[in-house]
Amino acid sequence: MAKVSISEAARLAKVSRPTIYKMINSGLLSFTSVVNKGKSIKVIDTSEIYRVFGSGNPDVSSKSDVVINTGEFTSVNSSDLQYLQQQIALLKQENASLKDAVSSREEHIASLKHAMLLIEHKQQSEQVSAESVVSTKPRSRWAFWRK
Repeated sequence: MAKVSISEAARLAKVSRPTIYKMINSGLLSFTSVVNKGKSIKVIDTSEIYRVFGSGNPDVSSKSDVVINTGEFTSVNSSDLQYLQQQIALLKQENASLKDAVSSREEHIASLKHAMLLIEHKQQSEQVSAESVVSTKPRSRWAFWRK
């Protein structure tokens, strides 16, 4: 079982901390010393708390995981149910139209990116052809010092 501090043990047993210390000193309640950050801390196993204080602890005995089925059902207001179903249908339609709008915008962005790539490629090819025209200009032999 889990080990808890003196304060937590007192809270679980619904008694005061001095009562827990008195029970430890009298030997009715056993504890373990644990070193935490250089300090010795007394911890108590939860099974010890249950052994000493018994099942009279409301925290332990009142909690139940059992579900009791009475066979009764709550009534549903049909007009509210129909209204909620209509709202769900409208929201589904709106969601679908928004998805379509997003996909069309994504397609538009992709086409614009493609167009930009084509324009950049065309500008680069024009620059290369302009440089080749400039470099192919014939020079006269006697003007070798000019560039």
